[in-house]
Amino acid sequence: MPGDLPNAKQERSSRLLLAIDSCGPSGSVALGRAAGAEILRQIELEGRSYSSTLVAAVGELLGGAGVGLQDIGAIVAVSGPGSFTGVRVGLAAVKGLAEARQIPVVAVSRLAVLAHRVGIASAALDAHRHEVFLRIGEPQSESRELLAGAPELAALAPPPRIAVCDEAAAALLSAAWPATEIVPTAAPSAADALRLALPRVMVGAFVDLVLLDGHYLRRSDAEIFGAEIFGEPGGRAAPMNAPAQAADLRPMTAADLSRVMEIVASLHHAPHWPLPAYVDALDPERIPRRIALVAVEPHSQAVLGFAVASLLAPQSELESIAVAKDSQRRGLARQLFAGLVRNLASQEISEVILEVRASNHPALQLYRALGFAETARRARYYADPVEDAILLSLRIA
Repeated sequence: MPGDLPNAKQERSSRLLLAIDSCGPSGSVALGRAAGAEILRQIELEGRSYSSTLVAAVGELLGGAGVGLQDIGAIVAVSGPGSFTGVRVGLAAVKGLAEARQIPVVAVSRLAVLAHRVGIASAALDAHRHEVFLRIGEPQSESRELLAGAPELAALAPPPRIAVCDEAAAALLSAAWPATEIVPTAAPSAADALRLALPRVMVGAFVDLVLLDGHYLRRSDAEIFGAEIFGEPGGRAAPMNAPAQAADLRPMTAADLSRVMEIVASLHHAPHWPLPAYVDALDPERIPRRIALVAVEPHSQAVLGFAVASLLAPQSELESIAVAKDSQRRGLARQLFAGLVRNLASQEISEVILEVRASNHPALQLYRALGFAETARRARYYADPVEDAILLSLRIA
């Protein structure tokens, strides 16, 4: 109530704040005090293991300070952009902790945290596939956040300065905007998020937990290409008993990339990654690591289709499956998917996830036929037109 705002602000300034960030290659949880924006302690999360370590890290953080959830005045949640799995795990933990004790929550963008860390308005993060998550803003004006690759960057008015915390984003921005000053800094942390969110905590600018959702920016490739590669574009999915075309599966190599790009260019709805993104998919040292397979004709070894999935143990995200037009509706996509599942199972992956537009009935029909089950619905997730996203999951172990 407006009448009790001074007392409410005074009470909030004396409470402890918990911040959770699981959006990047590494994550962190931090405990602080609103008064003076004091950071009491921060714990780094072991890379890509959030689902098994996040809640335990929060327990360690609170236990080490001799406090419990009942002492937390607000939780700061970094809601993305970032990896699908990391964002989802972090927000699920935030909702569980907040609902248990009716703790209010402030949500902040990881890009905003990065920009605030340096004290400038614009920031960028590596989004992989030779794209960046980009925040463009000017002081005292509203900022906008988007996903962009080199062509999109060339069409935008560059900001004078931009904060980055990784070499991939810096290289892409330097090439596209040579006149822009790239300001390198360390990756944003939960403690940085807590400092950014403090003014919102003090004025009580909390989010409705029912509406708290991930900030992904990237549209799911599974949603884009599901209908076309498995069946007729805009029509029904191929029948599960369609006659199979003989093909061998093997790991994708650099020699396959020219044919891979030909297949992509011929399919209107296929995810059009740039060539360097496919090169990165072959690199076992890249994060996230990927499995890339091709289906080839047994005698000529001609590439007929390919599939790519990212590994964020214990989950994997199905990123791309494409089949050449003259080989569609012959079972190749299902063979590729089955090959991916076998590879993923050997990599200690227990679940494959993806998301699909609610109106994309052919893709939904196919994924459900493959064994995927609906796990959640993200209200009004897609734009143009606005509609829900259906989250699907397949247990493979």
